[in-house]
Formats: sequence, structure tokens, C-alpha cells
Amino acid sequence: MEQFLDSVELFKRLPAPERKRLARVAQEKRYEKGGTIFREGQPAEAVWIVKSGRVHLMKFLADGKASTTCVMKSGEPFCCLPALDGKPYPVDAMAAIDSVVVRIPLAAFHRAMNRSATFTHETLCLFCDRLRQVEHKSCMIYEPVEARLAQVLIGLMKKFGQTIPLTRQELAEVAGTTHETAIRVLSRFRQQGLIRSTRGKTTIIQPEKLQALADKP
Repeated sequence: MEQFLDSVELFKRLPAPERKRLARVAQEKRYEKGGTIFREGQPAEAVWIVKSGRVHLMKFLADGKASTTCVMKSGEPFCCLPALDGKPYPVDAMAAIDSVVVRIPLAAFHRAMNRSATFTHETLCLFCDRLRQVEHKSCMIYEPVEARLAQVLIGLMKKFGQTIPLTRQELAEVAGTTHETAIRVLSRFRQQGLIRSTRGKTTIIQPEKLQALADKP
């Protein structure tokens, strides 16, 4: 476990003795595709990190529709804000594919922050970055679907590289649109030579042109 924490960017500047303490109390948990890691409203008792697989943070709306607020890949901590204020989880966390996650008890994480000003600074920077992402996503709802999907693809390319391992349904949930609309717009992108699609994956072919669509007023 200590070796894994050494590989996670957030913990790299945490003093080695503190990493050892966290490694001793951390737990590894496995979830099959579709498994629930935690639910919105549950007490926040831990900081979580994706060890392998992919985790989606989701809001389920009153009409039954799902909206994905964040996509977390291997090495990324998730649902960070409750780690600061101790309030309940604001979203559901679901395993998008078979995944392994690491659970660090909140009390141990807080002790590490109290013992290391550098780690506290790194933690706050990470949380602020996540807040910016959420704020940006909330503003996207007012933009045309074409621009939203282009922004989503560009953002996911920065995370996963040019081949994005999300289905069209998952892309629709991240962009805040329907599956049918996502299929229509993605088909148009494919016809324009911007992307290439295979089952469960989308490859960005012309990122500059896609970025131009994302920036289009």
C-alpha cells in the first residue's frame, strides 16, 4: 500500500513517516462494474483513491436522469471536499468498470494534514482545482450541445490521452445531454473527421478543430 501511495501525486510530498502511517490504516476495496462506493447524503468517513479502473461521481436527478460530475482514473483521489468540512458526500460514486479503490479514514487524513503544512497546501490546491472543474461544468449547461460535447472530449483527452475509454452514454452523462442527442452530435464529429469511434471508445483525430468548436461562442 505504501508503494501505491508513493505513486499518487497528492502524497509524493508527504513525509515518508506520514505515508507509512496512512498506508497502515488504508484499505483496498474492489467493486464490479456498476457497484456503488458511496451514496449522496451518506456521512463522509474517508478519502478515496482510484487504484485501478474508473470511478464516476454522479448526480441522479428527480426525473431519473443521471449527470456525471467527474470522471476519476487510476491514481486520482475523489470526492475531496468532505475531507475538509466533514459534511456528507454530495454525489454518488459508482465504479464505471471493474475497479479497485483505496479507502483512507478521514481522521488519519486530517492527522496527516495537521502534521505537514506542505501536504495541506497540496490538498487545498487539488480541492480548488476540482471546484473549478465543477463550476465550469455548471456553466456548460447554457452552451449548445455541440460545444459541450467538444469541451467534454477535450477535457477527457487531457486525462486519458487521445483515446477516451467512455461509451456514448457516459459521454452524454458528462455533457448533460441525452443519449440520442450525443449519438447525433458525435456522428457529425465523425463525419467531419474530428473523431473516430469504436465500441466503448472515442479517439480524437483533430484536437485543434475540436478545440475550436469547444471555444465557439
